[in-house]
Amino acid sequence: MSKLYWLFLIYLLPQSAICAGLKTTDISSFEHDTTTFAKIDEINKKIYTTFLSDPTGARKLAEAQLIASKTIGYKKGIGQSLLNIGVTYWSQSYNQISLLYLDTAIHYISKNEHSLLSTIYRHTARDYMDLRNYDKANVFLNKAEFEAGTDEYLLAEIVTERSLIFARKKETDLAVNEVYRALKMVRPLHNTETEAILLGRLSYIYSNDTPGRNYDKALSCVDSSINLSYVTNNKRLRASCWDTKAFVLLNQHKPDEALQYANKALALSDSLGIADITTRVYKSIINIYKSKGDTKMLLFYQYNYTAFLEKQVKTSQQNSSQLVADYFELNEKLRNLEEINHKDDVYNVVVKSQKNIIIILSVSLILLIVALYVVYRYYREKRILAKNLNEQHLATIAQTQLIEIQAQHLEELNSLKNKLLLVIGHDLRGPIGNLSSLTSLFEGGHLQEAEVKQVMSSISPVVKGAELTLKNLLEWAENQIKGTNLQATCEHLQPVVDEIENTFKYSFDQKHITFTNEVKAEHTVFIDPNHLKVILRNLISNAIKFTPNKGQISVTSHTIKDKITISIKDTGRGMNTEEIERLLSVKTHFTKPGTQGEKGTGIGLLLCRELIELNGGELWLTSEVDQGTTFYFSVSNC
Repeated sequence: MSKLYWLFLIYLLPQSAICAGLKTTDISSFEHDTTTFAKIDEINKKIYTTFLSDPTGARKLAEAQLIASKTIGYKKGIGQSLLNIGVTYWSQSYNQISLLYLDTAIHYISKNEHSLLSTIYRHTARDYMDLRNYDKANVFLNKAEFEAGTDEYLLAEIVTERSLIFARKKETDLAVNEVYRALKMVRPLHNTETEAILLGRLSYIYSNDTPGRNYDKALSCVDSSINLSYVTNNKRLRASCWDTKAFVLLNQHKPDEALQYANKALALSDSLGIADITTRVYKSIINIYKSKGDTKMLLFYQYNYTAFLEKQVKTSQQNSSQLVADYFELNEKLRNLEEINHKDDVYNVVVKSQKNIIIILSVSLILLIVALYVVYRYYREKRILAKNLNEQHLATIAQTQLIEIQAQHLEELNSLKNKLLLVIGHDLRGPIGNLSSLTSLFEGGHLQEAEVKQVMSSISPVVKGAELTLKNLLEWAENQIKGTNLQATCEHLQPVVDEIENTFKYSFDQKHITFTNEVKAEHTVFIDPNHLKVILRNLISNAIKFTPNKGQISVTSHTIKDKITISIKDTGRGMNTEEIERLLSVKTHFTKPGTQGEKGTGIGLLLCRELIELNGGELWLTSEVDQGTTFYFSVSNC
């Protein structure tokens, strides 16, 4: 009774109670903020799609949009917000309050907003349907149809609501016709949600105790509706359809199957908090156990049903009090907003009277800022000029230092070049002079054939040394003049070492040197093949030069991570620490004669180091006086 009492009081409240709170300043007095309007419209549309699943939360959001729309004088936003508040009350079966908000919403919607007006009229009709006032419901459905015009979506929704009127009035033929008419309209629009509701409505019509009752059709429609409810995630419809299916199965004398669907409907409706469906399901379960003659379970569910109804009464009372409080709280906020707007008007008058003073002060301040800016600009340009001069001075100093470094480097290279040319000239003069004398003697007939062979044997190492010197000189000169064109490939080490061994076979035999190729057959290196031969040729030639008669030279290889290290070890005279440092220095030129007086230029080792570094490796050595020397160089593994 308390619920009916306060609902009656609210319904008797004059519409001016809300309209007064919503008195809106003409929108032309506000700056048009289309972005804010669009944001309010977007939020209101989202609220409309969620009011069935969360009516309380949707109502809170709608109230916030109502206040925001009122603040900026956005009439359409006010109307949409009132519509959303109204439908949230309808979803909770507070039809009288819903009608109050819907009726107020119409006054804020422009006559050109046909789609929005049609929606408001349609929801008004649904409230009257739930209040069993079908004549008024039809009046508002006609208004909704007029505003919908040719909009197929809105017309389909209107036909759907009209079918419910016929179904509740048990005018079966008219209800069925309207449902099929609506289905014909919604299917081309792919409106699956409304299609599912219509099929559920057909199952309700065919299962009712009317002349058109047909349980087989009812089952077919209810199964289709259940399937579509999963597509649209309409749990409320699914619970209702399960209850309808349980009712049909019970009337087909299948109480056990009916009980399964009734239990599913009860669990789902209870989890969703849908009181009207839960009430229907309790009645269905009680009827099922009554048909089965199960007195124990019948009493159990009757007791649970009674407890549920008592709980609903308490909940309804609590909700009623809360809804009244929410209603008056919203109106209080709107009245406070009116007071704020009035204060804003007074404040605007005061602000306007002070505007001229602010303009005068602003102009004076601008003139002062301009003057200060001119002074600052002059000072800033002066600082920039000083900074540029300082940077130019520092750049000149840096360039001078770079030129001095380059000059020193060129001087060192020129000194090295002079040394090399002097040594090369001296070292080549001897072999060429010997060859010239030998040629003169041979042409004068002063040498016998045996003497020629003997002389040729003795001079062959000298000539080979001169040839190696020339080759190294050409390689080094080419690198210095035009750079090195690196063409690295994967090369097997062992065959290359064998080739070098054949090249120096005569030299090995002359000094009775034992040469050992200990390179592993599977080792391959990534290097320019010509560079590899030049490196091995010079290092092995160097080992022969400083290895005494009956000495030993060996070439080995081993892997360290992704590198292969090649070592050339001899049993020659070796070097001390000072000689090693001089040998490895780029700035000095160091060479000494071999065990049989062989001379060198020192350019071979310099060339080896350049080629090794060019191929991504490094060169180092270990040596001990009278114990021999081992040269190492590393290159990438394939």
